[in-house]
Amino acid sequence: MHQVKSIKLLATGASLLLALSGCQPGTPSPGASSGPPASGPAATTTANACGTDPVTLNVWGGYPEIDAVYKQAGEDFKKTHPNVSFTVFSTDLRGFEQKLTTALPSKTAGEVIVRTTNFLARFIDQGLLDKLPDDIKTAVNTAGAYAPEVIKDNTYKNDLWGMPIFTGGTGIYYNTDDYATAGITNPPASLEDLAANARKLAVKDASGTLTRSGWSLRLSGQGSGVAEKFWILLIQKGKTLIRETPEGSGKWVAEYNGPEGQALFQMYVDILKEGVDTEEIDADAKAFETKQTSQFLRESWVINEIATTAPDLVGHYATISPPVGDILTTESMFVPADAANKDCAWDFIRFMREPEQQQNLTKVSGWLFARQDIDLTQFLVDNPAYEGFLKRPDNFQLYVTPPIAEFDEIETKLATHLVEGYADFANLAGQPDKIKALLDGWATETNDILKANDHFGG
Repeated sequence: MHQVKSIKLLATGASLLLALSGCQPGTPSPGASSGPPASGPAATTTANACGTDPVTLNVWGGYPEIDAVYKQAGEDFKKTHPNVSFTVFSTDLRGFEQKLTTALPSKTAGEVIVRTTNFLARFIDQGLLDKLPDDIKTAVNTAGAYAPEVIKDNTYKNDLWGMPIFTGGTGIYYNTDDYATAGITNPPASLEDLAANARKLAVKDASGTLTRSGWSLRLSGQGSGVAEKFWILLIQKGKTLIRETPEGSGKWVAEYNGPEGQALFQMYVDILKEGVDTEEIDADAKAFETKQTSQFLRESWVINEIATTAPDLVGHYATISPPVGDILTTESMFVPADAANKDCAWDFIRFMREPEQQQNLTKVSGWLFARQDIDLTQFLVDNPAYEGFLKRPDNFQLYVTPPIAEFDEIETKLATHLVEGYADFANLAGQPDKIKALLDGWATETNDILKANDHFGG
């Protein structure tokens, strides 16, 4: 598995700069520049790239909470390109992926596509995405502009394809009032702490019905998300879903069915059997915001959502990073090879890399943009809820998605199996032999997919 060690302050939001924190720059973190982000070659726009005739750019993404960012950026872009209009399309991420699967081959996709390089690898193989312009490629490769893991996550077949726009990482959200009531004095420092705390935090009514889960686990959902959350927790045990063997060989083998994966799956079904979590009440961010759970794992966008939909929770929760490591995902901007206004689309993408637009992305959506080059110490003082995303332990491990086109298929099929397995918790709790057989069967399927794509290294 591709992985890198992070610095103690992970400045994934490069120019998270002063406009967000309202401060003067402090001491740079290791590897960061003390000055503002260099605009570099990416600031060079193509002369008359959008021409003078009316042009409409369609921006497609899978994160509706970022729609407002693109719309506002479009209005700003129009100040110097008055002939350009914008439409923004987004739906839930899995629905968006399904739409791309038909729209890109049929040449009906928008001019700007926002998704991960890994997911789009199959379309790169089919020649359906435009090459990244040289000036943007140079800017992305400029030392210090982006973290190494961002560049790695945006690389396919030894080349950069999209322009990184924002990143996703995981934090542990926990209700500090619930922790105090349960007598828990420290944030979770291990996977075992999370599970032990969950048992103390769960609340049941007089009939024994769970009214507040101790930990909202990811138990269901479309696409690969269920497997991704399992993967994040597996990292805390020092393992991953598939391991490259040997490192750098491009050959992979399933790793989630070893003793660590079996113990993790056992933890899930035991928690369900004990009634510490259940699918009978709300889950995920909604559960946390309505105080139906005391802790869960999610990306940074929840911070903005809490401020908007559950303002009474502000100041009564905190975040901390997963104890050992995390997955870093990078959403990038692409242009279809057949787009009618390719030059104009790339010009808008250059515009989205500018510091003001990057800052606005985080301020409006809560997601962390991909550039990195300044110290974020003061930002964290002013915005402590981001600690779990920007402040990491020493020797923290960041994993990126394996650069093989079939990984989405592997992860999605594993997610389907996990959902079915969690639903069968009553029969699997306390049954390690059954769990081992189940995971071994899934791993065989994973390895068969790798074999079919000539990527198996077992």
